[in-house]
Amino acid sequence: MTARAVIIDDEPPARLRLARLVREALGGRLDIVGEASDGEAGLVLIEQEAPDLAFVDVQMPGLDGIAMVTQIEAPAPYVIFTTAHDRYALDAFDAGAIDYLLKPFDAARLVKAVARAESLGMRARAEEVLAPLRAHAAAPRPLADKLPVTVAGRTLLVPVAEISHCVVEHELVTVHTVKGSHTTDYTLAALEARLDTSRFFRAHRALLVNLDHVAAIDDMAGGRAVLVTHAGERLVVSRQASRRLRQLLQV
Repeated sequence: MTARAVIIDDEPPARLRLARLVREALGGRLDIVGEASDGEAGLVLIEQEAPDLAFVDVQMPGLDGIAMVTQIEAPAPYVIFTTAHDRYALDAFDAGAIDYLLKPFDAARLVKAVARAESLGMRARAEEVLAPLRAHAAAPRPLADKLPVTVAGRTLLVPVAEISHCVVEHELVTVHTVKGSHTTDYTLAALEARLDTSRFFRAHRALLVNLDHVAAIDDMAGGRAVLVTHAGERLVVSRQASRRLRQLLQV
C-alpha cells in the first residue's frame, strides 16, 4: 500500500528536489499529495490531506517547522524534519523527532529515513513520536533577546542583538558587544545552545559570531575565510567552518 506524504518547505527548489527524489527512489511506496511553503499553510494542508508522513523544514519564516508540528491536531502524520543547519537538526532530534534529513541529502539517506518510519508504523506511531517534541516546545524558555551576564556582583541584561561575537580567551569566554566586552562564566557550548544559531555561527572551536554584525567576508589562502565586522574587527574562520559558512550563505 502506498503511503501519502506532504512537503512543507519555504524554498521551492528544496520542495522540487525532494519530490523528485521521492519519485525516483520511493515510487510505489510513497506518494507526494501536497506541498506548502510555510507553517500556517502546512497546518491547513495536513488537515485537508491527512497524510501518513510529513517532511517539514525546521527553519521557515513566521511559524517555523518545530512550532508548526506542535500545533498539528490529532491524528497527526509521522514527521521527518529537514534542515540545512546541524544545530536545528540536533535540537529537533533530541526533542523527540524520530529522524531528520540534513540538507543537502541524497536518495540513500531519504530511503533510510522513510524505511525507519515504515518500520515504526508511520502514522500509527505519530502521536507517540510527537509527544516529547510537544513537551519540549511547551517548556519554559529563557529570554531570547537578553543574555544575563554577571559583572562585579551585578547581573547585566545584555541585548543579544548588540553581541557581535563571543570568543574563548585564556579559558574564559568574552562576550563582545557594540558597547563593550564582558568576561563571563559561560562556556561557548552553553552560549551556542542559548543563542539563535540561525544568526550566531560557530566559526571555530573558540569563536561564535553574530552574522548580523558581519559586513564582509574575505578569502584566505587554504580555503579559510575572514569575517569583517561592522566595527572593523577581522575574525578568522576555520577551514571546515568556512565550507559550512559558504554553504549557509550560498556564496
